[in-house]
Amino acid sequence: MHWDIEHLFKQIVDGNRVALGRAMTLVESDRPEDRTEAVKLLERCESQNQVPGHAIRFAISGAPGAGKSTLIEALGLAAIERGHKVGVITIDPSSSISHGSILGDKSRMSGLSSSPLAFIRSSPAGSVLGGMGRRSQELMTLLECVGYDLILVETVGVGQSEHTAWQFTDGFVLVVQPGAGDELQGIKRGITELADIVIINKADGAMTDLAKLAKSQYQTAMQFFSSLRPGWTQKTVTCSALEQKGIGEVLDVLETFKDIRLHSGTAALSRLKQKETWLRWTLETSAHDMLIQHPEIRHKLAQAHHDIEENSVSVFKTAFDIERAIHTLLNPLVPRT
Repeated sequence: MHWDIEHLFKQIVDGNRVALGRAMTLVESDRPEDRTEAVKLLERCESQNQVPGHAIRFAISGAPGAGKSTLIEALGLAAIERGHKVGVITIDPSSSISHGSILGDKSRMSGLSSSPLAFIRSSPAGSVLGGMGRRSQELMTLLECVGYDLILVETVGVGQSEHTAWQFTDGFVLVVQPGAGDELQGIKRGITELADIVIINKADGAMTDLAKLAKSQYQTAMQFFSSLRPGWTQKTVTCSALEQKGIGEVLDVLETFKDIRLHSGTAALSRLKQKETWLRWTLETSAHDMLIQHPEIRHKLAQAHHDIEENSVSVFKTAFDIERAIHTLLNPLVPRT
């Protein structure tokens, strides 16, 4: 397919939502010819985003069932009423068997997805870990370029492996539900330590008192953590996304976070660090994928699977031999003993 990148860029900057969807499809493509064109488009978008401060990017994490999608929709609609444009990227887990993803978050955010001031994109996680998708950074760049100033990334929600999501966004929000045992995680230096903001969702009905207790427990736990964002002290708030209670207070905290980050003068440095970290991460991911797909390594892995099934070779010796083969591929002139 031929891409007129300058025309596509003009369309998305002018607010053409169909063109924005096409642009996202382009940057998510792994076809070599598409990647070449995608980089051209991303370069144009990056030049538009030179001055940090217009947009804030939040990772929204939490265990399945915490109500992340419902909360994002409620926050998004409230933010639009305050004059924001809201971009949402939802990272759907990919099946290790079929390698497919459901990508059904628009159906769970029907109210927000119908707003002309919001844009929702479901993106597969693929084989990468850390809560983010392979092209999340590119998608956020596109959204920011075309004027979405509140960007929410709903992570896979796999727990304590979400450090990548923290590194690639401006703020990290942890969503928990009261009475689910999550309160005990507040005393562990896992995902809670990464949270800039903890939201106790589903604080309604019989769960109201449990939500208050959970808030108290998280606040106590956070006293033992050092803030990972200069100028910011971790916050804990309660709300009910389903009943639209406390959403305004949650949005207040998000906006305060943005203001403090900007006034502290760390926004530009933070974005620079995100780029540097992303560069290393994406190259490591690409290098791994290319190496595993190398014909010699694929052949050795296939032979290894057969040998292991036949119980004819030590798995440790097999791993060592493949490591030697990788070393030879990368350093063909350096002998390895």
